[in-house]
Amino acid sequence: MTATTRSTSVAIADLQPRTVARVEGRIVAIQIEPAGAAPTLIAHVEDATGRLDAVFMEGRVCVAQGRSRMYNPRYELQWRD
Repeated sequence: MTATTRSTSVAIADLQPRTVARVEGRIVAIQIEPAGAAPTLIAHVEDATGRLDAVFMEGRVCVAQGRSRMYNPRYELQWRD
């Protein structure tokens, strides 16, 4: 971990559409869009307040199919013992 200042994470339930946000949660599933569609990797992330689809394409937080989505998120993998 570096000494850089980190922004505070937002609970998934508190995300606002069309904003940039940082969330922390657990990846509970990975989905790859089928051939013939735009290449997309979706990580389903959960925290204690809800679920978020992290879509690796360009964009921002929005609501799709009744669930928050975050497009092209930056991420950092952290291991827990």
